[in-house]
Amino acid sequence: MFHPASTDGARVRAFLKPRSIAIIGASADETKIGGRPIRYLRLAGYQGPIYPINPGREVVQGLKSYPTLQAVDAEVDLVVIAVPAQDVLAAVEACAAKGVNGAMVFSSGFAEVDEAGRALQARITEAARKGNVPLLGPNCAGTFNVREGLLATFTSGIIDKPPRIGSIGMVSQSGAFGIHMIVLAAERELGLSMCLTTGNQSDVDLSEALAYVVEDPETEVIVAIIEGVINPPRLLAAFEAARRKRKPVIVLKLGRSEAGARAAASHTASLAGSDEIFDAILRQNNVYRAHSIEELMDVAYACSLKRFPINDKVGLITVSGGVGILMADQAEAAGLQVAELPAESQRVIKELLPFAAARNPVDVTAQVITHPQLIGPMFEQLLTGGGFGSAVCFITHIARNKDLFGKLLPHFEEVARNHADRFLVLSALASPETRKHLEGMGYAVFEDPGRALKAISALVKFRHAFEAAPPETPPAVPSGALAVRHGHTYDEFQAKKMLLSAGIPCAAESLATSAQAAVVEAERIGFPLVMKIVSPDIQHKSEIGGVLLNVRSVQEVREGYATLMDRAETHAPGARIAGVLLAQQVQGGVETILGVMRDPVYGPMVMFGLGGVFVEVLKDVTFRRAPFGPSEARRMIREVKGYAMLQGVRGAPPADEDALVQALTRLSAYAAAQGDALESIDVNPFIVMPKGRGALAVDALIQSN
Repeated sequence: MFHPASTDGARVRAFLKPRSIAIIGASADETKIGGRPIRYLRLAGYQGPIYPINPGREVVQGLKSYPTLQAVDAEVDLVVIAVPAQDVLAAVEACAAKGVNGAMVFSSGFAEVDEAGRALQARITEAARKGNVPLLGPNCAGTFNVREGLLATFTSGIIDKPPRIGSIGMVSQSGAFGIHMIVLAAERELGLSMCLTTGNQSDVDLSEALAYVVEDPETEVIVAIIEGVINPPRLLAAFEAARRKRKPVIVLKLGRSEAGARAAASHTASLAGSDEIFDAILRQNNVYRAHSIEELMDVAYACSLKRFPINDKVGLITVSGGVGILMADQAEAAGLQVAELPAESQRVIKELLPFAAARNPVDVTAQVITHPQLIGPMFEQLLTGGGFGSAVCFITHIARNKDLFGKLLPHFEEVARNHADRFLVLSALASPETRKHLEGMGYAVFEDPGRALKAISALVKFRHAFEAAPPETPPAVPSGALAVRHGHTYDEFQAKKMLLSAGIPCAAESLATSAQAAVVEAERIGFPLVMKIVSPDIQHKSEIGGVLLNVRSVQEVREGYATLMDRAETHAPGARIAGVLLAQQVQGGVETILGVMRDPVYGPMVMFGLGGVFVEVLKDVTFRRAPFGPSEARRMIREVKGYAMLQGVRGAPPADEDALVQALTRLSAYAAAQGDALESIDVNPFIVMPKGRGALAVDALIQSN
């Protein structure tokens, strides 16, 4: 059960825009945890009142000190708690008595340590909620709002180089990790708007903080470092709010591996959840997932330049043929189009530089140094002639030579001025001053072109997400759909009846409880047939020989019935046998697999993949959170690596993708409607026939909670 909190993160306001701040555990020593926040607030120019709370001193760092929080004869908006773990409960109770709007707990030694710490954390959380005091932490590293002069932290990492004002907002569950990112941002001259670390998330969690940062008008790019998710609905609402506001969200998820998940659990007492599922959630909500600190910073940097490529075509210019080949490989690996330049553009380039490689990449060789006037026409042919949405120009170390680069600079400036709607990259070794100058002109600067191309790919995805129509409404569940009941395992016949009631087509079939009844049903359905043993206790029928294919006569039906009953008795004695299923044997089509699993964090997740080796060996499947509409289903289908099988290969006709889309959306709506009664659905195989001929469920299993 989730603690009620505003979806717009209003409770977070006091942590990022406090009107006044008290520090319980304030120290006169500026190097101690209780002393650093006071020093930083004053150095940053925080304009609100600061109230040190220290019963042993009358003055702390030049400020009047108070023996208790209650002794402060004014309203206190935010309280920073920097005392040993055993004293935190009393401090939180004092916050409740004072009626403060936020309590931030630096102290560690709670749920991240042991059961005793978990119990103490529960007590301080209960005290905060009882007193209606939003609680951040415990075990958090503080908050920053550079515009407000707020540096409410104890870290030593910002002493030499405090954060710069900018448009990147950051939310991190891990305190030290978040601080590391803030220091890295300062090193790379990236400006920040606001940053917040949530620690153990006993009350205010990352999703609530994210919702607040999304609504901040000064924040245009959002970075989140996540270990575990406490409130999925609020997190997803924040993601969607960011998309509507055209604010890119970049996530680094910790706890990807089993070992990482265990570490996350011990670090901040968080469940990391299934990484596959989390990955699908991010894709469905148009959030970019970075897999390293470097990638996280690169994409945030690229987004902060506020130029999103108009398409996924990238033009490549290089002074090195070898690097040109590398860039082409990396661009395609990132999902970008390295399209060949039109013939006319190639002709123009060849006319300017006869020995240039002119297709794309364009290899201008070192001649660009002696003929700097070539820069403009080369870019012009890529951006105008080729219609590329972005361009990367590799110039190696030339930017370090002031004389040589000075000759090139006016031409780069003209290109940027003429193509302000394109994303332009110079891949160069450059001094901080040169980098800053180029960025001021409108270029992104990367030493490694591969990193630039990965960032461009992220920008293209964000643009598509921002310009896409709002998510469609999922289909309604038919009024006569059969509900899943708690505590039931449904056999194949029952499962397909339920799917059919939900609007998911199934192969014609009938259940027979005698050999004679099987003959009657076989003649009604028609040959060839499939015969299967039906039992809620036998989930993998083929393993006991419980499936007979290509049954072609009445005699084979009689013999098949006896064979299946005998095999069930031999291999599964005591199993409940409902009878023998006779089903139409579907000829042709493409085998796929549809499924639903209940994720403990996100609820029902729909799975799709191609059947056979694609799912069994290659694990080529994708997931979406139910329910969803046709566009999301189509995006899901086209994500699998074997999608070409549905398009038709080796002379096979294209499959009926529309029928598959319809089945996936109906399955998603049905799964979502079952609430917590549903544990899983397995439809394998689901045969997609050639275009215009539909699709059919051939086998299915439903399990309830």
